[in-house]
Amino acid sequence: MNKILLLLAVLLLGVAILPACSKDDDKKPLIVACEASSSPYCYYLGSQAKSPVAGIDIDIIKEIGKELGRPVQYKILPFQQVFSFVAMGKADIGAAGITITQERGERVLFSTVYDVSSQVIVVPKNSAITDETALKNARVAAQEGTSDLTFLREHIQPRSVLPFLTQEEVNHALSDRRADAAIMDQMQAELLVKSTGDTFRINPKPLSKEQYGLIFNKSNTALAEVANAVIDKFKLSGELQKSREKHLNALVTHPGYGAKTQMEGVKPFVVCVEASFAPFVFTENNRLIGVDIEMAEAIAAELKRPLQIRLVPFSEIIPLVMNGAADMGATGISITPERAQSVLFSNSYEDSTRRILVKAGSTISDLEDLEHKVVGAKKGTTNEAYALNELHAKTLHYDNATEGIIGLLNHEIDAYIDDETEADLAVGKYIDRIEMLNVSIPAEEYGFVFRHGNTEVKNAADKVIAAKRANGDLQALFRKYISIYKTIDANGI
Repeated sequence: MNKILLLLAVLLLGVAILPACSKDDDKKPLIVACEASSSPYCYYLGSQAKSPVAGIDIDIIKEIGKELGRPVQYKILPFQQVFSFVAMGKADIGAAGITITQERGERVLFSTVYDVSSQVIVVPKNSAITDETALKNARVAAQEGTSDLTFLREHIQPRSVLPFLTQEEVNHALSDRRADAAIMDQMQAELLVKSTGDTFRINPKPLSKEQYGLIFNKSNTALAEVANAVIDKFKLSGELQKSREKHLNALVTHPGYGAKTQMEGVKPFVVCVEASFAPFVFTENNRLIGVDIEMAEAIAAELKRPLQIRLVPFSEIIPLVMNGAADMGATGISITPERAQSVLFSNSYEDSTRRILVKAGSTISDLEDLEHKVVGAKKGTTNEAYALNELHAKTLHYDNATEGIIGLLNHEIDAYIDDETEADLAVGKYIDRIEMLNVSIPAEEYGFVFRHGNTEVKNAADKVIAAKRANGDLQALFRKYISIYKTIDANGI
């Protein structure tokens, strides 16, 4: 499945730590984690709307709320974080036109199927691409975190895979010919074709069939049973078909939808970050803060462009910058020769080494003890590469450091590799529960990343880095956010 427009500034609303429902929570709000660009299932209406989101999923969830007598609150997140929030008990329900798969079913509990659709190929109307075979030598776009992108990478394996953060960006890539084709949900494709006239066509043979469901925490079977009863009633009464028609018609004229949408005014300075790497980027009271956030604000001011922050898994930052979906990537990114082949780095603004964390009382005391152990690391990081290539350990991959620390505390892994600053903070936060190995590992430098050729933004970033280093502001930022992070509760973990 795929998605459309998402005003990602509202992602800052989506990072609160929230409990899952229980029998004692009957009157508490029903917390829904959703990705708000998955039309017609869940799409963003705007901050001034009575409800920030609408869609087929939202219509079903409203009925679940009525059945339980509980108000509904929405937390808008990147697609991949919807699963994390539900799996970790921070949300009661996850929604976003979520495809039911066996792999996902190992992490979360799925509702009964409420809708079925197909993955299809969309191309410019005059394209010579007519089937799946022709995609092998093409540049093919799909949205990050979706089953469309997984199918593209694992089954089609085209010459070039182009991941984009939102469906709107996939549409734009088709429109300006950065992509030769795109894979998306059938209804997404129909919306695109209908809203842009004769610009695109849908290849008649679908790639695969998909079933959609809502998701719940594995332990929340009572809520799932209520939801299943509501879904069955919703389908049998004809309300599902009415909901589908209502939202498909509404989306044809939805502001910002379609490949030809043009942004008004000055183009935003789009920065992709991952939201749990203190002191570079982290959250406090629903607010995204950190060294990299203030640096991004200063660079945006230097460029005289409004700042737009997008929350994504760390492993997706560089691909999104490479594809032009973001102007800059941040969150303590290590400068390496391998990465420099794909992106342009700023000058270094901080250096650090990696540290290895273990549970208090662990028998692990040096690097040799990690042989044949299970070591956790964040996806796409140099720490992950170090675990695989230097420690030769079995590695579990986490989307963010918070999940990695939880994995360590919950005995999923024997050790967790993290950068020095965050490791120090974790040890301080989880006193008597986590320890740091006394081993020496070479230091690394951190920088911001840009698309090759984007020297204007790199030069602005280097200018800001140099000025803040010279006047002491850079060092003060690290002291400030390390101090703030130490005051944040461990949230009962």
